[in-house]
Amino acid sequence: MPNLSKNVISLHLSNINLLAGTDTGIYYTDNSGNSWGTATGINTTAKSIAQDGAKLLVASYEQVFQSTNNGYAWTSMPTVYSFQDVNNVVLSGSNYVIGMNGTGVWYSTDKGSTWVSSNTSWQGRNTDIVQKPGFMMSSFQGSGYLQTSNDNGVTWYGAAGNGIKVGQTSSFQDIYCLGVKNDSILIAGTKNNGTSSQYDGVYFSYDNGKNWTRKINGISTTAINSLAVIGNVIFAGTNGGGVFYSVDEGLNWVALNTGLSNLTINKLYISGSTLYAGVSNGVFYIDICNLLDNTASLEAMGATTIQFGDSVELRANTGGIQYEWFLNNTKISSSNKPVLYAKEQGNYKAIISYSTNCFDTTKSIAVVVNGTNGIRDNAVPKSQLNIYPNPSTGAVAFELTTPTYSEPMEILIYDVAGSLVKAIPVFTKQTQLTTDDWEAGMYFAVLRSTTNSSQAQAFVVIK
Repeated sequence: MPNLSKNVISLHLSNINLLAGTDTGIYYTDNSGNSWGTATGINTTAKSIAQDGAKLLVASYEQVFQSTNNGYAWTSMPTVYSFQDVNNVVLSGSNYVIGMNGTGVWYSTDKGSTWVSSNTSWQGRNTDIVQKPGFMMSSFQGSGYLQTSNDNGVTWYGAAGNGIKVGQTSSFQDIYCLGVKNDSILIAGTKNNGTSSQYDGVYFSYDNGKNWTRKINGISTTAINSLAVIGNVIFAGTNGGGVFYSVDEGLNWVALNTGLSNLTINKLYISGSTLYAGVSNGVFYIDICNLLDNTASLEAMGATTIQFGDSVELRANTGGIQYEWFLNNTKISSSNKPVLYAKEQGNYKAIISYSTNCFDTTKSIAVVVNGTNGIRDNAVPKSQLNIYPNPSTGAVAFELTTPTYSEPMEILIYDVAGSLVKAIPVFTKQTQLTTDDWEAGMYFAVLRSTTNSSQAQAFVVIK
């Protein structure tokens, strides 16, 4: 962005105002950086910006400032600690939680009127604080320790592994930034001094910080200053190598530096489908919608074969501003939450909107409901058919696993909507069905006699 030659260390979008925090206050633009205004009421460092409804908070020297008019004007809140920067500010539950430049983590239960030191936090230089449901993590420079909290920042505990080790030594790396992918995976960026710098990089933890895996393939400069995550795309801002992104959970990284003239990144920030980079001479931005394309994910948090009346939780990736849910290609709901509880049988998917003109569609997940839509599940053993190959590309075989019955039997094929597609008389142990002209998707087979029906068994036709 033009016209802002300042060292930008924090970024935030409030309504139409992009706010840039610097060493000497906050600047704002509502026209993509064509012009910048100077916010009033603050002329000290602005290291971190958070939002509580209509109120903005900024971490500054000795105290936190607040704004209720989208960052145009700021007023100071009570001093937290004299002669020391507040490095980070976040909202957790109803608490304000801040990380100090040498005295650990503090919190306020009364919207910043009073501040209390969390004496269980590490009394060091806090570098970042991130959150996922029911869990917070803070990182520290100098000690390299990681701590966690499950009570909105009041009480802190050492993470199970305490931090990220320097090789096989007992020392810990300096963690400069943290991130969270899909409310689950923790990500850390490290930057070390001296010989320890060989261990710089992006690290991933799948067990709340107990163990960490370094993933740097493709990153030319591994000292990491900032991380940003949206959906399944991760961005790393480096200390001299620019910006890199990964769409495969860090296995491979690709440089994203076109138009970026300053490759030392202070801060990365994402709003909608725009990535912003704060550097020593201003702000750069790039549209990342093309990077989000074909990255949306949908996961079932349990078995997808359920009994009538039960449900299964379907969870899409985070980062969207709107989630439209579909059952058998018919829209069934819309919300700003990435979770749906599926109760009906059929194929579910979500269209995720990241901004007004940027969206992506997840894969489909088929949910089978036993005892509904005319597919009976009574009387005979569950596993009466072997179905193979499954998935099928042209033909599928149904093989009986039960003794031959004297009464007539047939195999009924249903689609995901519960409509009968085909009825096949059974004369032998194995029955073949050609699916060349069938639509791709999930189908259900039921073995039925004149008195009984088996539970539905799913099979998939692919093209």
